[in-house]
Amino acid sequence: MLTVENLNQYYGGSHILRDLSFTAETGKVTALLGRNGVGKTTLLKCLMGLVPARSGQVSFDARDLTRL
Repeated sequence: MLTVENLNQYYGGSHILRDLSFTAETGKVTALLGRNGVGKTTLLKCLMGLVPARSGQVSFDARDLTRL
């Protein structure tokens, strides 16, 4: 299970992800929807570790991935 808690990310002075929290359960489909510029790509980059989150926690099967 993927768990995201209070994730925050900025680009310069723009606050892109604001206290984002969700759970993607194993065996279920989770979709990420939204208009252009609302942070979908930024979220995926944070989850993959390409862009470090300013604050918050990302964990997979109870293992903290935030600082990897």
